[in-house]
Amino acid sequence: MKPERLFDILFSIVLIVFLAPVIFISLCVSAVFIGFPPLYGSTRVGKHGKLYRHIKIKTMLPGKELGRSYFESHRLNTTGKILRRYHLDELPELFLILSGITSFVGPRPLMPQFLKKFNTGARETVVPGWTCLAQIKLLRRGILPGPEQIRLDAIYAKKKSLLYNVKIMAATIQSFLQRKPPVDDLGYNRYRKEFHGAE
Repeated sequence: MKPERLFDILFSIVLIVFLAPVIFISLCVSAVFIGFPPLYGSTRVGKHGKLYRHIKIKTMLPGKELGRSYFESHRLNTTGKILRRYHLDELPELFLILSGITSFVGPRPLMPQFLKKFNTGARETVVPGWTCLAQIKLLRRGILPGPEQIRLDAIYAKKKSLLYNVKIMAATIQSFLQRKPPVDDLGYNRYRKEFHGAE
């Protein structure tokens, strides 16, 4: 077993046990203030292009799905904004990490329609993850163009190692504490055409 995988198993178990009450409360809050069921599943692309069901806590009211949060801010109520701001909606991903479908560190999983527009070969050689170089830059800037995300994912795929993963996780925590607010309407109009199906 590779060191990265062993780290994922042990750390995900610790976090699941420690955060179980937070996960339960977040699910209840979502069910009451956003809608039942509180879990939301979407098709994402994993390693070697294999499709899987990506699970998160529901944060958006019913409406057309455009695939990027800054395209759909009108569907977020106060509860959804809080769940997203503190990344509570992503806690169910710990179970995906434990199962080996995703990892703590790796390219953020994208929907299949977004991959048709870019050459994503490099990013598909590694397991998708909770955070990566692109996620760090997104936290720091508030928005990230698609081509830049793919470029950073390719860099990670070439440098991947346990030590590199630990450095990325540390940088993610630092960036989260200093993060910029989500993109505004100007950024929405500027970048929506980069993604297939954004209209």
